Amino acid sequence: MNKKILITGSSGFLGEEIVNFFSKNNNIYALDKENPIIFHGNTNNITSFVCDIRNKDKLSKIFKENSIDIIIHCAAEILDEKDTNEVWKTNYHGTKNLLDLAEHYKVSKFVFTSTFSIFEKNYDSPIDEKEPSSAIVDYGKSKYAAENLILSHTYKGDVVIFRCPVVIGKKRLDKLALLFEMVRQGTNIWLIGSGLNKIHFIYSVDLINAIELSINLNGKNLFNVGSDNVKSIKEVFTKLLEHANSKKKIKNFPKLLGLILLKIFNIFNLVSLGPYHQRMLISNCVLDTERIKNKIKWKPVYTNEKMLIECYDYYLSTLNDKKENSSSKKMPNLTIIKILKFLKL
Repeated sequence: MNKKILITGSSGFLGEEIVNFFSKNNNIYALDKENPIIFHGNTNNITSFVCDIRNKDKLSKIFKENSIDIIIHCAAEILDEKDTNEVWKTNYHGTKNLLDLAEHYKVSKFVFTSTFSIFEKNYDSPIDEKEPSSAIVDYGKSKYAAENLILSHTYKGDVVIFRCPVVIGKKRLDKLALLFEMVRQGTNIWLIGSGLNKIHFIYSVDLINAIELSINLNGKNLFNVGSDNVKSIKEVFTKLLEHANSKKKIKNFPKLLGLILLKIFNIFNLVSLGPYHQRMLISNCVLDTERIKNKIKWKPVYTNEKMLIECYDYYLSTLNDKKENSSSKKMPNLTIIKILKFLKL
Protein backbone atom coordinates (compact mmCIF):
# COMPACT_ATOMS: atom_id res chain seq x y z
CA MET A 1 0.00 0.00 0.00
CA ASN A 2 2.86 2.39 0.84
CA LYS A 3 0.67 4.53 3.10
CA LYS A 4 1.47 6.63 6.15
CA ILE A 5 -0.39 4.96 9.01
CA LEU A 6 -0.79 6.22 12.57
CA ILE A 7 -1.38 3.32 14.98
CA THR A 8 -2.51 4.21 18.51
CA GLY A 9 -1.94 1.90 21.46
CA SER A 10 1.14 0.64 19.63
CA SER A 11 2.80 -0.84 22.73
CA GLY A 12 -0.22 -3.00 23.56
CA PHE A 13 -0.14 -6.56 22.28
CA LEU A 14 -2.61 -5.91 19.43
CA GLY A 15 -1.09 -2.55 18.49
CA GLU A 16 2.36 -4.14 18.43
CA GLU A 17 1.20 -6.88 16.04
CA ILE A 18 -0.54 -4.35 13.78
CA VAL A 19 2.61 -2.19 13.67
CA ASN A 20 4.81 -5.16 12.78
CA PHE A 21 2.41 -6.34 10.06
CA PHE A 22 1.76 -3.03 8.31
CA SER A 23 5.37 -1.82 8.58
CA LYS A 24 6.34 -4.29 5.84
CA ASN A 25 4.96 -2.02 3.11
CA ASN A 26 4.00 1.23 4.83
CA ASN A 27 5.43 4.07 6.88
CA ILE A 28 4.19 3.64 10.43
CA TYR A 29 3.75 6.22 13.18
CA ALA A 30 3.56 4.10 16.34
CA LEU A 31 1.89 6.10 19.10
CA ASP A 32 1.49 5.08 22.73
CA LYS A 33 1.38 6.86 26.10
CA GLU A 34 4.03 4.43 27.42
CA ASN A 35 7.65 4.23 26.33
CA PRO A 36 7.74 2.44 22.97
CA ILE A 37 8.76 -1.21 22.81
CA ILE A 38 11.23 -2.68 20.33
CA PHE A 39 9.26 -3.65 17.23
CA HIS A 40 10.13 -6.64 15.06
CA GLY A 41 8.75 -5.44 11.73
CA ASN A 42 10.57 -3.28 9.21
CA THR A 43 12.02 -0.86 11.76
CA ASN A 44 13.22 1.47 9.00
CA ASN A 45 9.54 2.23 8.36
CA ILE A 46 8.56 2.80 12.02
CA THR A 47 8.63 6.12 13.87
CA SER A 48 7.60 5.97 17.52
CA PHE A 49 5.87 8.71 19.48
CA VAL A 50 5.20 8.78 23.22
CA CYS A 51 1.91 10.66 23.48
CA ASP A 52 -1.35 10.26 25.38
CA ILE A 53 -4.33 10.63 23.03
CA ARG A 54 -5.96 12.82 25.70
CA ASN A 55 -3.25 15.43 25.08
CA LYS A 56 -4.71 17.22 22.06
CA ASP A 57 -1.96 19.83 21.83
CA LYS A 58 0.80 17.23 21.60
CA LEU A 59 -1.30 15.13 19.22
CA SER A 60 -1.89 18.15 17.02
CA LYS A 61 1.87 18.71 16.69
CA ILE A 62 2.31 15.10 15.48
CA PHE A 63 -0.47 15.52 12.89
CA LYS A 64 0.90 18.86 11.73
CA GLU A 65 4.45 17.59 11.24
CA ASN A 66 3.53 14.26 9.62
CA SER A 67 1.23 13.65 6.67
CA ILE A 68 -1.08 10.82 7.81
CA ASP A 69 -3.20 8.76 5.39
CA ILE A 70 -4.78 6.23 7.76
CA ILE A 71 -5.45 5.99 11.49
CA ILE A 72 -5.79 2.58 13.13
CA HIS A 73 -7.06 3.41 16.61
CA CYS A 74 -6.44 0.67 19.19
CA ALA A 75 -5.62 2.74 22.28
CA ALA A 76 -8.07 2.28 25.15
CA GLU A 77 -8.21 2.35 28.91
CA ILE A 78 -8.58 -1.30 29.81
CA LEU A 79 -11.54 -3.10 31.30
CA ASP A 80 -9.85 -3.52 34.69
CA GLU A 81 -9.35 0.23 35.19
CA LYS A 82 -11.06 1.26 38.44
CA ASP A 83 -11.17 5.03 37.74
CA THR A 84 -14.19 5.57 35.48
CA ASN A 85 -13.13 9.15 34.69
CA GLU A 86 -9.88 7.83 33.20
CA VAL A 87 -11.85 5.32 31.12
CA TRP A 88 -14.03 8.04 29.58
CA LYS A 89 -11.15 10.50 29.11
CA THR A 90 -9.27 7.95 27.01
CA ASN A 91 -11.94 5.86 25.32
CA TYR A 92 -14.32 8.67 24.40
CA HIS A 93 -12.55 12.04 24.63
CA GLY A 94 -9.27 10.65 23.30
CA THR A 95 -11.16 9.23 20.33
CA LYS A 96 -12.78 12.63 19.76
CA ASN A 97 -9.34 14.28 19.73
CA LEU A 98 -8.20 11.88 17.02
CA LEU A 99 -11.36 12.43 14.97
CA ASP A 100 -11.14 16.22 15.22
CA LEU A 101 -7.53 16.14 14.05
CA ALA A 102 -8.29 13.58 11.33
CA GLU A 103 -10.94 15.96 10.02
CA HIS A 104 -8.69 19.03 10.23
CA TYR A 105 -5.70 17.36 8.54
CA LYS A 106 -7.83 15.48 5.99
CA VAL A 107 -6.85 11.93 6.96
CA SER A 108 -8.51 9.61 4.43
CA LYS A 109 -9.42 6.64 6.68
CA PHE A 110 -10.20 5.98 10.34
CA VAL A 111 -10.18 2.36 11.62
CA PHE A 112 -11.41 1.70 15.17
CA THR A 113 -11.19 -1.50 17.22
CA SER A 114 -14.29 -1.69 19.41
CA THR A 115 -15.45 -4.54 21.63
CA PHE A 116 -18.23 -7.00 22.36
CA SER A 117 -17.99 -5.78 25.96
CA ILE A 118 -20.81 -3.43 24.95
CA PHE A 119 -23.02 -6.50 25.44
CA GLU A 120 -23.44 -7.76 29.00
CA LYS A 121 -26.61 -9.85 28.89
CA ASN A 122 -26.97 -13.54 28.13
CA TYR A 123 -27.73 -13.90 24.41
CA ASP A 124 -29.43 -17.04 23.12
CA SER A 125 -28.50 -16.33 19.49
CA PRO A 126 -25.66 -14.56 17.63
CA ILE A 127 -25.68 -10.76 18.01
CA ASP A 128 -25.83 -8.67 14.84
CA GLU A 129 -24.63 -5.11 14.33
CA LYS A 130 -28.10 -3.65 14.98
CA GLU A 131 -28.35 -4.96 18.55
CA PRO A 132 -28.42 -2.10 21.10
CA SER A 133 -25.77 -2.06 23.80
CA SER A 134 -26.49 -3.65 27.18
CA ALA A 135 -23.24 -2.41 28.76
CA ILE A 136 -23.13 -2.06 32.53
CA VAL A 137 -19.47 -1.22 33.16
CA ASP A 138 -17.96 2.04 31.94
CA TYR A 139 -15.50 0.32 29.64
CA GLY A 140 -18.32 -1.02 27.46
CA LYS A 141 -20.36 2.17 27.78
CA SER A 142 -17.42 4.35 26.72
CA LYS A 143 -16.54 2.16 23.75
CA TYR A 144 -20.16 2.17 22.55
CA ALA A 145 -20.25 5.95 22.95
CA ALA A 146 -17.03 6.16 20.91
CA GLU A 147 -18.62 4.06 18.16
CA ASN A 148 -21.58 6.41 17.94
CA LEU A 149 -19.28 9.44 18.02
CA ILE A 150 -17.28 8.09 15.07
CA LEU A 151 -20.40 7.34 13.03
CA SER A 152 -21.98 10.75 13.71
CA HIS A 153 -18.86 12.95 13.58
CA THR A 154 -18.41 15.52 10.81
CA TYR A 155 -15.20 13.76 9.73
CA LYS A 156 -15.53 13.18 5.97
CA GLY A 157 -13.08 10.29 5.56
CA ASP A 158 -13.90 6.61 5.33
CA VAL A 159 -14.61 4.76 8.61
CA VAL A 160 -14.39 1.11 9.60
CA ILE A 161 -15.36 -0.03 13.10
CA PHE A 162 -14.60 -3.59 14.18
CA ARG A 163 -16.56 -5.01 17.09
CA CYS A 164 -14.15 -7.57 18.47
CA PRO A 165 -14.82 -10.39 20.92
CA VAL A 166 -12.00 -11.56 23.20
CA VAL A 167 -8.83 -10.94 21.17
CA ILE A 168 -6.32 -13.77 21.55
CA GLY A 169 -2.65 -13.50 20.59
CA LYS A 170 0.57 -15.34 21.29
CA LYS A 171 1.97 -12.50 23.38
CA ARG A 172 -1.22 -11.74 25.27
CA LEU A 173 -1.01 -13.51 28.60
CA ASP A 174 -2.66 -11.97 31.65
CA LYS A 175 -5.76 -14.09 32.26
CA LEU A 176 -4.79 -16.65 29.61
CA ALA A 177 -1.63 -17.46 31.55
CA LEU A 178 -3.78 -18.56 34.49
CA LEU A 179 -5.50 -21.14 32.25
CA PHE A 180 -2.19 -22.21 30.69
CA GLU A 181 -0.56 -22.64 34.10
CA MET A 182 -3.45 -24.80 35.28
CA VAL A 183 -2.84 -27.05 32.29
CA ARG A 184 0.96 -26.98 32.63
CA GLN A 185 0.95 -27.62 36.40
CA GLY A 186 -1.64 -30.36 36.15
CA THR A 187 -4.65 -29.01 38.01
CA ASN A 188 -8.26 -29.56 37.09
CA ILE A 189 -9.90 -26.67 35.29
CA TRP A 190 -12.87 -25.35 37.22
CA LEU A 191 -15.80 -23.70 35.46
CA ILE A 192 -18.72 -21.78 36.89
CA GLY A 193 -21.97 -23.55 36.10
CA SER A 194 -22.23 -26.15 33.35
CA GLY A 195 -19.62 -24.63 31.04
CA LEU A 196 -22.00 -25.06 28.12
CA ASN A 197 -22.12 -21.33 27.42
CA LYS A 198 -20.30 -19.97 24.38
CA ILE A 199 -17.86 -17.04 24.49
CA HIS A 200 -16.56 -15.63 21.22
CA PHE A 201 -12.82 -15.19 20.54
CA ILE A 202 -10.85 -13.84 17.60
CA TYR A 203 -7.19 -14.52 16.84
CA SER A 204 -5.12 -11.38 16.30
CA VAL A 205 -3.94 -12.74 12.92
CA ASP A 206 -7.54 -12.95 11.69
CA LEU A 207 -8.37 -9.47 12.98
CA ILE A 208 -5.34 -7.97 11.22
CA ASN A 209 -6.40 -9.70 8.01
CA ALA A 210 -9.85 -8.08 8.36
CA ILE A 211 -8.23 -4.67 8.86
CA GLU A 212 -6.09 -5.15 5.76
CA LEU A 213 -9.08 -6.17 3.63
CA SER A 214 -11.06 -3.16 4.85
CA ILE A 215 -8.49 -0.49 3.92
CA ASN A 216 -10.07 0.23 0.53
CA LEU A 217 -13.68 0.31 1.79
CA ASN A 218 -15.59 3.53 1.25
CA GLY A 219 -18.14 5.17 3.54
CA LYS A 220 -18.90 4.36 7.16
CA ASN A 221 -18.84 0.67 8.07
CA LEU A 222 -19.52 -1.26 11.27
CA PHE A 223 -18.57 -4.96 11.38
CA ASN A 224 -18.68 -7.77 13.90
CA VAL A 225 -15.63 -10.04 13.73
CA GLY A 226 -14.92 -13.35 15.42
CA SER A 227 -14.09 -17.01 14.94
CA ASP A 228 -16.34 -19.55 13.20
CA ASN A 229 -17.95 -22.67 14.67
CA VAL A 230 -17.96 -21.39 18.25
CA LYS A 231 -18.12 -24.27 20.71
CA SER A 232 -18.90 -24.20 24.43
CA ILE A 233 -16.19 -23.18 26.89
CA LYS A 234 -16.20 -26.74 28.21
CA GLU A 235 -15.54 -28.18 24.74
CA VAL A 236 -12.81 -25.64 23.97
CA PHE A 237 -10.95 -26.25 27.25
CA THR A 238 -11.33 -30.02 26.83
CA LYS A 239 -9.57 -29.79 23.46
CA LEU A 240 -6.72 -27.88 25.11
CA LEU A 241 -6.34 -30.54 27.82
CA GLU A 242 -6.34 -33.29 25.19
CA HIS A 243 -3.67 -31.45 23.19
CA ALA A 244 -1.51 -31.15 26.32
CA ASN A 245 -1.97 -34.89 27.04
CA SER A 246 -3.32 -33.93 30.45
CA LYS A 247 -5.15 -36.48 32.53
CA LYS A 248 -6.94 -33.73 34.43
CA LYS A 249 -10.60 -32.89 33.91
CA ILE A 250 -13.01 -30.03 33.49
CA LYS A 251 -14.92 -29.68 36.74
CA ASN A 252 -17.83 -27.46 37.67
CA PHE A 253 -18.81 -25.31 40.61
CA PRO A 254 -22.55 -24.76 40.98
CA LYS A 255 -23.24 -21.37 39.46
CA LEU A 256 -24.24 -19.49 42.64
CA LEU A 257 -21.44 -20.99 44.76
CA GLY A 258 -18.91 -20.39 42.00
CA LEU A 259 -19.83 -16.72 41.64
CA ILE A 260 -19.62 -16.20 45.40
CA LEU A 261 -16.16 -17.78 45.48
CA LEU A 262 -15.02 -15.66 42.52
CA LYS A 263 -16.15 -12.49 44.26
CA ILE A 264 -14.23 -13.49 47.40
CA PHE A 265 -11.11 -14.39 45.38
CA ASN A 266 -11.33 -11.08 43.51
CA ILE A 267 -11.69 -9.06 46.74
CA PHE A 268 -8.50 -10.65 48.09
CA ASN A 269 -6.71 -10.25 44.72
CA LEU A 270 -6.34 -14.01 44.28
CA VAL A 271 -7.76 -13.72 40.77
CA SER A 272 -8.24 -10.67 38.57
CA LEU A 273 -11.80 -11.32 37.47
CA GLY A 274 -14.12 -8.40 38.16
CA PRO A 275 -17.91 -8.24 37.80
CA TYR A 276 -17.80 -8.10 33.98
CA HIS A 277 -15.62 -11.20 33.68
CA GLN A 278 -17.72 -13.01 36.24
CA ARG A 279 -20.86 -12.36 34.17
CA MET A 280 -19.08 -13.36 30.97
CA LEU A 281 -18.00 -16.72 32.40
CA ILE A 282 -21.63 -17.84 32.78
CA SER A 283 -23.18 -16.13 29.72
CA ASN A 284 -23.44 -16.68 25.98
CA CYS A 285 -21.97 -13.92 23.85
CA VAL A 286 -21.34 -14.74 20.19
CA LEU A 287 -21.29 -12.16 17.39
CA ASP A 288 -22.95 -12.65 14.00
CA THR A 289 -20.15 -12.15 11.43
CA GLU A 290 -22.12 -12.61 8.20
CA ARG A 291 -22.03 -8.92 7.30
CA ILE A 292 -18.24 -8.65 7.00
CA LYS A 293 -18.03 -11.99 5.19
CA ASN A 294 -20.47 -10.77 2.56
CA LYS A 295 -18.99 -7.26 2.27
CA ILE A 296 -15.27 -7.95 1.95
CA LYS A 297 -15.11 -11.76 1.65
CA TRP A 298 -13.28 -12.08 4.98
CA LYS A 299 -13.18 -15.46 6.69
CA PRO A 300 -11.39 -16.35 9.93
CA VAL A 301 -8.82 -19.15 9.83
CA TYR A 302 -8.71 -19.94 13.55
CA THR A 303 -11.39 -21.54 15.73
CA ASN A 304 -11.41 -20.83 19.47
CA GLU A 305 -9.75 -24.14 20.26
CA LYS A 306 -7.13 -23.84 17.49
CA MET A 307 -5.99 -20.39 18.65
CA LEU A 308 -5.77 -21.47 22.31
CA ILE A 309 -3.70 -24.52 21.39
CA GLU A 310 -1.30 -22.45 19.28
CA CYS A 311 -0.94 -19.86 22.04
CA TYR A 312 -0.39 -22.56 24.67
CA ASP A 313 2.41 -24.11 22.62
CA TYR A 314 3.99 -20.68 22.16
CA TYR A 315 3.63 -19.99 25.88
CA LEU A 316 5.53 -23.17 26.73
CA SER A 317 8.25 -22.45 24.15
CA THR A 318 8.92 -18.94 25.52
CA LEU A 319 8.33 -19.57 29.22
CA ASN A 320 11.96 -18.98 30.16
CA ASP A 321 12.79 -16.55 27.37
CA LYS A 322 14.02 -13.40 29.09
CA LYS A 323 14.33 -11.60 25.75
CA GLU A 324 10.61 -11.89 25.02
CA ASN A 325 9.39 -8.29 24.78
CA SER A 326 5.77 -7.25 24.91
CA SER A 327 3.83 -4.94 27.18
CA SER A 328 1.13 -7.59 27.53
CA LYS A 329 3.43 -10.48 28.44
CA LYS A 330 2.80 -10.24 32.15
CA MET A 331 1.87 -13.01 34.53
CA PRO A 332 -1.28 -12.87 36.64
CA ASN A 333 -1.46 -13.81 40.30
CA LEU A 334 -1.13 -17.61 40.37
CA THR A 335 -1.97 -18.06 44.08
CA ILE A 336 -5.28 -19.69 43.20
CA ILE A 337 -3.38 -22.56 41.53
CA LYS A 338 -1.43 -23.16 44.73
CA ILE A 339 -4.70 -23.27 46.65
CA LEU A 340 -6.24 -25.75 44.20
CA LYS A 341 -3.17 -27.98 44.40
CA PHE A 342 -3.05 -27.75 48.22
CA LEU A 343 -6.73 -28.72 48.48
CA LYS A 344 -6.23 -31.37 45.76
CA LEU A 345 -9.19 -30.02 43.83
